[in-house]
Amino acid sequence: MVRNRSAKGTLFNPAKAATYTAEGRQAWLESASAGFVNPSKANHRYYRLILELLWPVGHGLPGPIVSESAIRQHLAPYRDPFRRMRELQGDEGFKSIVKSGVSYQLQSPEVSAKREPRTKPKAALWRHIKSQSDGACAKCGHKEPEIKLSPDHRRPRSRGGTGDDLNWQPLCHQCNILKSAACQNCERECGVCYWAYPEEYSQLEIDDHHRQQIKNEAAKRKISQEQVLIEILRKHFLNY
Repeated sequence: MVRNRSAKGTLFNPAKAATYTAEGRQAWLESASAGFVNPSKANHRYYRLILELLWPVGHGLPGPIVSESAIRQHLAPYRDPFRRMRELQGDEGFKSIVKSGVSYQLQSPEVSAKREPRTKPKAALWRHIKSQSDGACAKCGHKEPEIKLSPDHRRPRSRGGTGDDLNWQPLCHQCNILKSAACQNCERECGVCYWAYPEEYSQLEIDDHHRQQIKNEAAKRKISQEQVLIEILRKHFLNY
C-alpha cells in the first residue's frame, strides 16, 4: 500500500529477504535516476544517494526504516537533505517513500507522474526582484553579501504555484528552509500567509503573559490554544 506524502504514513515491517534480484534493483535505480526531471545534476546525485540508502544492496521492499539522522549522515556534509527528499516525493513522483515521525521507508518501486521541472526566474527578472527588496531577504530582512539570496515560489508548486513573475520572492537559505518546513502538509490559504507575502502579513507575536493566559484558558476548557485565540479574535471583530 502506497500513501501520498500529504497523509500520515504507516511504516511496514521491512522485507526479511530480497524480493528482487540484485540486477532488478540496479536496473530500477538506473531507470529512476535517468528519469529525474529536476534540471540540477547535483540534485540528481543526492536523489540517487537517498534511493540507494532506502533500498540497500541485498534488501527487499518494503525497505529498511531509515532515520533522519542516518539520512543526514549519509549525505553529509550537505546541509538540506530533506528538501531533496521532499522533491523526490513530490516533483519526482516517489510517493512510495513514506515518512512517519522522523523515519522514512521506500515501500515499493512504483513511481508516479512527475511535475513540471522546477524553474528559476530569468536573470533580468531576478535582478529586478532583488532590487525591489533592496537586496534583502523578504522574510528576515538580512542583506547580501551577509547572506545569499535565492528565488522562492511564494505559493509553493505543491499548492498550485507557478513560475509567473509575481510568484517569486527573494529568501535567504535559512528562511527558505524554514518556509519549506512550514509549508509541508499545510492546508492554510497561501494568499494571507506571512511566509508567502511577508511584506503584507507579518508573523504575529504574543507576549509571555498573554501566551500563558491563553494556555491556562485552553487547559481549563480542554480545547486547543488556537481555538481560544480564534474565539478572542471573533468576539473582538464582532464589535466593528
